[in-house]
Amino acid sequence: MESTLTSELLQCAICLGELDNAYALPCLHSFCSPCLQGHIGVSQKRVSKTLKLKRFPCPTCRVWINSPVRGVADFPKDFRVVKMKDALREWKRRGSHQRIMTCEMCEQDCDSPVEHYCADCQKHLCSQCIRDHDSTSVLSTHIVISLSSTQNGNESKICSVHLNESIKYRCQTCSLGICVKCIRETHKIHQIVDLDYHSKLKKVEMRNCMDQLRTQNSLLVEVMFNLNSIEGHIRGQHEQTKLQIRKHSHRMINHVYKEQNRLLCEADFHYQQRYEDINCRKEDCQKYIYHVTELQTKLESLLRVQDADTVVKNNMSLVKESQDTELVEKYSKELVDVPKCAHFMSNNVGKIGHIISRDEETAKPSCADLHQKYGRSYRIQTFEKDLKVTQKTKLIHDSKGIADPVLSYASDDNPVFPVARLLCQIGDRGSKLYQLSLPYGITFTEDERLVVAENGTGRIQVYTKDGLFLRVVPLPTSCPRSLSLLRENKVVFTDENEKCLKILDVDTSQLLSVSAGHMEKTVSFPFGVASLSDGRFVVSDMIYETVSITTPTAITEKQLGEEDPSNTYDNPSYLATDVEDNIFVSDSGNHKIKVYDKHGRFLFQFGNDGVKEGHLRYPKGIAVDKTGLIYVADAGNDRVVVFSRLGFFLTVLADKNYGLVRPTGLAYSPTGLLAVSMPDRHEVFVYQLENSIPRQL
Repeated sequence: MESTLTSELLQCAICLGELDNAYALPCLHSFCSPCLQGHIGVSQKRVSKTLKLKRFPCPTCRVWINSPVRGVADFPKDFRVVKMKDALREWKRRGSHQRIMTCEMCEQDCDSPVEHYCADCQKHLCSQCIRDHDSTSVLSTHIVISLSSTQNGNESKICSVHLNESIKYRCQTCSLGICVKCIRETHKIHQIVDLDYHSKLKKVEMRNCMDQLRTQNSLLVEVMFNLNSIEGHIRGQHEQTKLQIRKHSHRMINHVYKEQNRLLCEADFHYQQRYEDINCRKEDCQKYIYHVTELQTKLESLLRVQDADTVVKNNMSLVKESQDTELVEKYSKELVDVPKCAHFMSNNVGKIGHIISRDEETAKPSCADLHQKYGRSYRIQTFEKDLKVTQKTKLIHDSKGIADPVLSYASDDNPVFPVARLLCQIGDRGSKLYQLSLPYGITFTEDERLVVAENGTGRIQVYTKDGLFLRVVPLPTSCPRSLSLLRENKVVFTDENEKCLKILDVDTSQLLSVSAGHMEKTVSFPFGVASLSDGRFVVSDMIYETVSITTPTAITEKQLGEEDPSNTYDNPSYLATDVEDNIFVSDSGNHKIKVYDKHGRFLFQFGNDGVKEGHLRYPKGIAVDKTGLIYVADAGNDRVVVFSRLGFFLTVLADKNYGLVRPTGLAYSPTGLLAVSMPDRHEVFVYQLENSIPRQL
């Protein structure tokens, strides 16, 4: 019973020894404190590159468990193990004074105590069962121990021949215990040894065997521990591989659907063109049919007239009209020409395929065509005229065929651009009040209070525009990343820990959740967030690299970029909206800013990888002022740059000379305040913007 309890209930699955100072995991499996601490240190992994949360698998059931902050002490102690050890100890104490009264072979209570134990069968036997046991040829070679002899170890056995003598010697020839009289009578020439001395030699031999077995067992335990560690490593790699497969499959599925929508739209467009052309031909043909029928009717009527003068008088006009109709024969061939329709051609890799028009090539739209297509009232030519720029406007085309405008100003002109004047500096690394830890998200309220989301300490702080501390809102279970202003001094932020959107009332500090994590039709890993005027949200997902428009309850309505599969994202991060609900996406990995309307239709994009004017490198935060100027945190170049509402580069607002180091978050207030967060320095700079362009384009 003791060995069964120890091996099945009181054994640590890591070291295979008896549980010592056991702690229980949430899956109810218990392990020794040092073993569990070592397992966590070896097998724990980060959930993702962007999240600080780590987890490790249970050594027994392989369920993933969040790593404790303070180590093993965060888990509860398993007091069940302590109680079981106490019960086992009490059972052993009682067993040393009381014999087992039940035979484990026949399972019946005996009148006499059970006095034999078979080491091979591991059973306690009564006198009847021991006789049956010894008489069986298969069981006769087992080691049987007399319990009476073990409890009365100092009492000597009586010789079966001389009842008044005790057995003190052993005959090696007969393998029998004998007394001193037996030596003189029947065992004179046999090999005789002292029983106690012989017993001690055998015990020494058995102890040596025990030491060897103990050493081998330790080696096997170590091998088993290494095998368990390898198993955990392999299983972790397996789970990581499956996650990568799911992520890649998710991207491929989204890409296939985007390609399908693009091809269907192109096919519909070509069909509509051919359909309208055929309708025009049918209308023309119907006109000719009416004209020819009318002329035929006139000729038939004239043929029935008997008056020669009338026939001669009208003959010339009708014959002339009849001759004109000969042109119809030539035109009728054009009417029935089969139009060269578009057809589908598949690809082996990359895009699913493309639509080819056999009669003409589809011209790629320019940046100006895109603006005119979506109803913009301004034009690039007007922009050039109003700012008195040179007649040369460079259009740099990227590999995807969409124009990115970069403007060249005349050297003798001095357009007025915004100028930044430092108003205050907030923060310092730490977790106390007035200190910040990884301030990624920032925004201004309607009354110009600055709200700062701390990703490192899991809290939100509120300051005045002059940098005076107002209050702190602790979020013990949250990890806020991006912020966006709502109505009535409320802000929405993304929670990386619980993977959902939450709304905070800045006035009352009341917190409520908008969406639950990992639900169907919701964003899986929300990162950036922006709000639209109708209550909907725009959310970026950096894990699956998507940007979605969602309902006020965070249910996905549309993914941006579905119409153009080539317009893919690489690490999309921060978002912003303007007064017209146009959506600005910071496509950080592609070093671009992409612009969509409120319905999710692509408008234009700007930016290229580089350090020159008009170039961007890993852009992050975006802010749009009331006149349409676009402010971008160019993190890779350590600067904040300004673009026009069309995406033309205007000026560098602030750079390293202003103390900027990897600017990340941007926030704009209607009175001309611009806040810049720098998580690497754990600081936020607030600038007062002076000067502006009189007429923004």
